[in-house]
Parts: sequence; C-alpha cells; structure tokens
Amino acid sequence: MKWVVLFVFCFSPLTWGKEYKKNIVDRAHRNFSNRILRFSNEVDAFFADDQHDDLVNKSRLQVSLNTRFREAAGPVVIPDIDFRLVLPRTEKRFRLFIENENEDTDSETSETRIDRQNNNARSESSAAGIRYMINQTGIKFYTDTGIIVNVPPEAFARFTASRDITFKYWILKFKEQVRYVVDDGIRSTTDLNFDKRLTHKLMLRMMNQAVWTDEDYIITFENGPSLFQTISDRIGLSYHAHVISVNSPNFIVTNYILQATYRQELYGRWLFMNLTPFTNFPRENNFGRVPGFLVRFDAIFGHI
Repeated sequence: MKWVVLFVFCFSPLTWGKEYKKNIVDRAHRNFSNRILRFSNEVDAFFADDQHDDLVNKSRLQVSLNTRFREAAGPVVIPDIDFRLVLPRTEKRFRLFIENENEDTDSETSETRIDRQNNNARSESSAAGIRYMINQTGIKFYTDTGIIVNVPPEAFARFTASRDITFKYWILKFKEQVRYVVDDGIRSTTDLNFDKRLTHKLMLRMMNQAVWTDEDYIITFENGPSLFQTISDRIGLSYHAHVISVNSPNFIVTNYILQATYRQELYGRWLFMNLTPFTNFPRENNFGRVPGFLVRFDAIFGHI
C-alpha cells in the first residue's frame, strides 16, 4: 500500500508552475514535494468549501531507511514511510491521516530495545482513517477511526488525551492513549514525562511510560532519564539510560538500555542522518551486554 502511494505521486500527470532553478537534486525534491501538496489540496477541496483558501498546507511524507547492526548478527535493513496528510480547510471538522500505526506511542528507544525488535514488522504497519479533535480546558482530545494496512486489513479505534502542565522549573507532559484493534484487542499507553531546561542548548527529560494490553494483562514499564543537546542548527545529540520492567508474575526488571543518538542535517533541511550506538542488558542474557548500532536516513517531502 505504501509503495502504491509513492507510485501515484511519482508518475501521475501533474503540471507545475515555475521551475525550481537549482541543481537536479533540489529540482527533484521540489517537484515531488509539489505533488504531495497538490494531492493533499485536491482531497481537501473535495471535502471543504473555498472560504479558507489562504491556509498553509502542511502535509508531508517522510521516507526513512534504518540499518541495524547487532553483535554476532548481520545487518537488518528496515524501510519505513510516514505520510502525514493535512487538510487545512477541513481540519476544523476532521482530519484524514495516513501514518505509522504506533508513531505516537513509540519512545526514543523503541527501535533499539530487544523486545521491540522482535515485533518490528507489526509496529511498522500503517494506519489510515479520520481524526476528530477537541481542545477543552487545556486538554487535547483525539478520537481516531480507520483501517490498519495489513493483509487482511484491520479496523481500529483510538482515543488520546494529552495535557502539558508548567511548574516553576519543570514541564509535566501527560498523555493517555487507548487503542482497540479488532483482531488484537485493547492496548493502553500512558506517558508521564517531566522536562526541565538546563541551559539554552540542554534539556533533561525524566521519561515514564506504561503499556498494558488485554492479551496478557501485563504492564510493561519504561523509566529513566534522557538528555537532549543542541550542538548547532544542524546537529543534535541525545543520551538515554532506561530501565524496562514488567509487573508479572512479580515486579521484575527485564532489560537495561544505554543509547546515544547523533542527528545531523545533511542537505537542505530535508535530508537527515541518525547514528545510534546502543547496548541492551536483557534478563534473558543474564543481564550481559548486547551491543548494537543503528544507522537511519530520513528524507522529508512536502511542507518543510
């Protein structure tokens, strides 16, 4: 399904305005981005009236390529596409979306944790549907209904509530998401993060996440500090030291993870590279180290 969307964008007969007078890479990126924005505008025009033609279209397509290396194992290449379709003229009524199914609940260590790596194929599924949004008393409510793009397709419903509370030195970020998938049942994800700005270029986050499913009634916790550092306008670093634990049969630690990520803008505010060395210390390995390395490239098309 993802590659079909790309094919439509690349080969559909669209006309363009001014030629983007830069090198061939810039022209190709500009043309492809214009196709995405035009596709979004055509969908938007189908549902909306022409009272808000001046609104900015912020649709974007992110194409990512992950290559993961682990000790005593060969490289694993994981392509991923995240398509954010934004309809500015109809967004007050509803929003259509096509996106990674678990994008909103993934943590900074989701791609490097051993327990998540074993379920990677499932976590990379895409979802398409309609989102209704309400903002009351500082709390944002989202309700989503749609289809998960699998074989066969699966219907799902999702409810999300989030709120940021500012204290003197800290910002509390709360988020609760409950998702129901016809074949998988109910999954609840609770995030309770505390952010503190240490300096202009350094931010500390105390990360707390709990995930529960009605499949096994086990709660999986992820807790620990993360540090985000801005080196320049193009380079950033993040450091993570997290503990993974479960509440069944008793409360036990299942994994420790240490991770650092170097992120750099490679070209034109739309091509990025992530380099992530990481080490897991899983209980199943008697808490022995399992090092690895993740290389990720992100290309962003559409609104930048």
